[in-house]
Amino acid sequence: MLKWMYSHFDDHIETYLATVALVVFASLVIFQVVMRYVFNSPPAWSEELARYALVWFVYLSGSYAIKYQRHVRFGVVVDLIGKKVPLAQRIVQLVIFIIWLAFLVYMFFLSIEMVRRQVITGQLSPGSQIPMYLVYVGLPLGLSLMSFRVLQHTLRSFIDIIRNPLAPIPPSQPEGD
Repeated sequence: MLKWMYSHFDDHIETYLATVALVVFASLVIFQVVMRYVFNSPPAWSEELARYALVWFVYLSGSYAIKYQRHVRFGVVVDLIGKKVPLAQRIVQLVIFIIWLAFLVYMFFLSIEMVRRQVITGQLSPGSQIPMYLVYVGLPLGLSLMSFRVLQHTLRSFIDIIRNPLAPIPPSQPEGD
C-alpha cells in the first residue's frame, strides 16, 4: 500500500497541483470577463488572484518539465562527447545534475527566507487582502518539487554510470522533436 501511494504521488503530484492552479486561473479569468463585459463591474480581487494562480502554475509546472526532461537544456556538447566516450558523457551529465541540484537547494533556502519575511511583515495583497506569504509559498513548494525531480535524475544517472559505463546512450533530443 505504501509503495503504491509513493508511486502514485511520484507519477501525479505535479499534474494534480498544476491542474488545480490552472483551473483556478482559468475560472477566475472567465469570471473576470463575465463581470467586466456582462455586468460592467469587474472586481479587482479576481484579476489579482488569477495572476497568483498563474504564478503558482508556473512554479509547479517547472517540476513537471524536469520530470519528463522537457526543460531548456544544451545537450549538443554532451551528445558530442557521448559519440566519442559514453562514460565521459555520463559523468558530465551527472556533474550537471549535481550542480543543478545545488542551485535549486540554494534557491529553496532563499525562498524560505523570503516567505519568512512576508510572514513577519504581515503584508496583504492590495485587491484580495490575502496574506502575501501565501502567494510566495508557491516558490519553495515548486523548488522542493524540482529538487526532488533533479535528485531522482541524479540518482538514475549515478546508477547508470555504475551499470552501463561503456554502453552508448541515445542523444538527448529524440528524432522528430
